[in-house]
Amino acid sequence: MQLAARIRPRDLEEFFSTVGKVRDVRMISDRNSRRSKGIAYVEFVDVSSVPLAIGLTGQRVLGVPIIVQASQAEKNRAAAMANNLQKGSAGPMRLYVGSLHFNITEDMLRGIFEPFGRIESIQLMMDSETGRSKGYGFITFSDSECAKKALEQLNGFELAGRPMKVGHVTERTDASSASSFLDSDELERTGIDLGTTGRLQLMARLAEGTGLQIPPAAQQALQMSGSLAFGAVAEFSFVIDLQTRLSQQTEASALAAAASVQPLATQCFQLSNMFNPQTEEEVGWDTEIKDDVIEECNKHGGVIHIYVDKNSAQGNVYVKCPSIAAAIAAVNALHGR
Repeated sequence: MQLAARIRPRDLEEFFSTVGKVRDVRMISDRNSRRSKGIAYVEFVDVSSVPLAIGLTGQRVLGVPIIVQASQAEKNRAAAMANNLQKGSAGPMRLYVGSLHFNITEDMLRGIFEPFGRIESIQLMMDSETGRSKGYGFITFSDSECAKKALEQLNGFELAGRPMKVGHVTERTDASSASSFLDSDELERTGIDLGTTGRLQLMARLAEGTGLQIPPAAQQALQMSGSLAFGAVAEFSFVIDLQTRLSQQTEASALAAAASVQPLATQCFQLSNMFNPQTEEEVGWDTEIKDDVIEECNKHGGVIHIYVDKNSAQGNVYVKCPSIAAAIAAVNALHGR
């Protein structure tokens, strides 16, 4: 939604291909004028790309920030899933877990989620080329009630400086079909920001009186931070933030993540504090800034599109590179200059 008037299906396919393979793009046009209504539908080959695409909301395409929402078909699937939950369906339940730091492992996820109940399987999606995590995966609980409790408490839970996204996955009853559908509305929920102390209290109180023990893998993922004044539950005190530990393991990866400050790797990025619109008086000052950015980006892979927002109080410049690798290299070179 909210697309630029001159945008083409090819532009959208290129933009969304950063989060998954696109099967089809359909632009909605006015029946009489044949002009775009600023709305399009994008279909992905892999349904797991949907929540990643929703995460692109606010990114600029041809200078216009877009709005990405689940289609009515996705919402209908979500409604069907909700009805099944209301019926009190028992048995295993599968959860989607996203927005993960790339250094998080399956053992770490098990350590964080296992206190809520027995886990049947954990599948962390890996990049076949780099061998690194894609930042999302799926966890199957033996008991649906345990899965619901984990979803309620861990959706929005900050891990390694990133709020986790935890949501339902509804599966077809046909046993021969392995495809599943993500409840995108659930994925859009954001957890309440309790702060570090609040999160400690939440997790400790959740474990209080249950006899649950934090598994060793959780100790690797969650650093100890002294004791809390919870008496019997003081043994459950731990820190949620993994930044220090992760930087010790792979300093280069942590620095890249801190520099990009984006939950998703895309071809697009924003530069701030590039100028002060109140003091720029020379004719063509915006063109000079644009040329400077292009010159620097050309050293790292080039530029497809650049826009200098002359009215931005923050001095913003928006850039789109031909590849994610080029964008990351340009960000690392320009950050802090």
